[in-house]
Amino acid sequence: MGLSELRPIQDCITRWNSTLHMLKRVLDLREAIISTLALLNAPIELLYPHEWDIVKETCTVLEPFEQVTVEISGEQYVTASKMIILCRGLQIATTHHQTSGAISTENITEMVQVLSASMEKRFHRMEFNNVLAEASVLDPRFKKLAFYDSTALDEAVQRLKTAAANCTRNEPSAPPGN
Repeated sequence: MGLSELRPIQDCITRWNSTLHMLKRVLDLREAIISTLALLNAPIELLYPHEWDIVKETCTVLEPFEQVTVEISGEQYVTASKMIILCRGLQIATTHHQTSGAISTENITEMVQVLSASMEKRFHRMEFNNVLAEASVLDPRFKKLAFYDSTALDEAVQRLKTAAANCTRNEPSAPPGN
């Protein structure tokens, strides 16, 4: 068929993103799968057009989660300062899926609603996490941009100022003549 040679990817129960990779590969191999099953006269039911739409929309919805997972899983760089802004980005992307009309299947609309509710529950007060808030304030890329709640920002800045003041008070004075 003139397609590049790709093998199907199998889902792995312990890795959520393997499901996304599997679905994306099925979409990439759609024509080859349909043709092969037809040639083999295999007793396997093909997906209906609306089921292919569900697979495609599932990939569209889960792609931002994959991108954030890859970014946060990095081992060569610090990621704590990115957490607030990346989680907020996921919430915005999910809200966009709910309001844009790009999602047309009922199953995926329900999945997006569940994802949105779960993120609201998990990320609701993330800006008030001391470590994440202070890391975001200290990161020159984000500083105040990571915060929607000015109270969380003010509290993080105040904690950092207090910590800096304590450090300067506790430093031993330099020996005379130096």
